[in-house]
Order: sequence, then structure tokens, then C-alpha cells
Amino acid sequence: MGRRDVMSLVLALATVAGVPPALAQTQDPPAASSAQGPPQTPTQAPSIPPDLERIRDALNRPSTIRIDNGQLKIYVEIIAKWPSFTELVKGYDLRNGPTKRGAVMTHQEFLQMVTPREMYSSAGIRPMEMLQMALVNWLGKALVMKGIEEIRNARNQREIDEIRARIDRELAALRGGR
Repeated sequence: MGRRDVMSLVLALATVAGVPPALAQTQDPPAASSAQGPPQTPTQAPSIPPDLERIRDALNRPSTIRIDNGQLKIYVEIIAKWPSFTELVKGYDLRNGPTKRGAVMTHQEFLQMVTPREMYSSAGIRPMEMLQMALVNWLGKALVMKGIEEIRNARNQREIDEIRARIDRELAALRGGR
């Protein structure tokens, strides 16, 4: 632990104990040298704080500051009554009406906010056309997967060429004979 760490710890402990940080700092004794000018006058000793009993009580309590592996950890205990649900919703009519100050956002408003404008329309594609495109896509994928499996099980190059030609004919039929 370096000098800076020790000073930080002393300041933190003094702050927790209620002592002003100016009184908690330790000062190095000045070097006695005639070249530094006139001797410094000693400063007055700090007066004893009036609430000395409070400081003693704080020092007798277990420390809330712990240092583990060079890490400063401070634990705080909060003493308060936990509010019940009825206290939180006091004054709201959850069954029949809107809440105070209005609802923040409805589900539909959220969906409209996060859905891109391009997704609001079908861009000129009718539902029947969408269904046809989906079926053609599915059928094309199924034919290609079947062809790949047959190519994998083919015994010679001639069979592979026949399978590829059949796949090309089937895909041309799906495209409309082009």
C-alpha cells in the first residue's frame, strides 16, 4: 500500500467518523533550516468537537469499510419499511379506468413506433401472390435438396449428369418455362 492509498484511507475513515478532512490529514514536519526564512509559528491545536460522544459511538461500531485484495468496499444498511402493492397503487382504478397521468404507451403504439414504415404495406403484392411465391420457394428448395441427395448417392459421372439435367428442367418449369 503506497502513501497515497494510506492517505485516502485515512481521509475516508475520518469522513465516516465525522471528523473534518482538514483535521484528519497528517502533515510532514517542516525541515529545520535557516535558509528557509523566519521560523514558523506553531498553529493552534484544533478544538475538541462538541459531539465527541457521537464520534466515540461511530468508532465502537463495526467498520463498514473493508479492503479485500486492494479493493475498497463500503457496505450500507438501509432501514425502511418496504411498501406493499396496495400502497403503490393507492388511488388508481385498475379495473375500470385509465391510470393517473395517462398510460405511458399502449402495445399498439409501441408496435407502430418500432415497426419500419416499409412493413406497413405489401408493396403491391397481393396475398395470393405471396402464397404462390412461398409455395414455389418451398418446392424449389425441396427439389434441390432431393437432387443433392441423389447426387450424393450416385455411382458414376453419367448418373450425376442426368440428375443435374433433371434439376435444370424442373427449375425451368418452376420459372415458367423460360
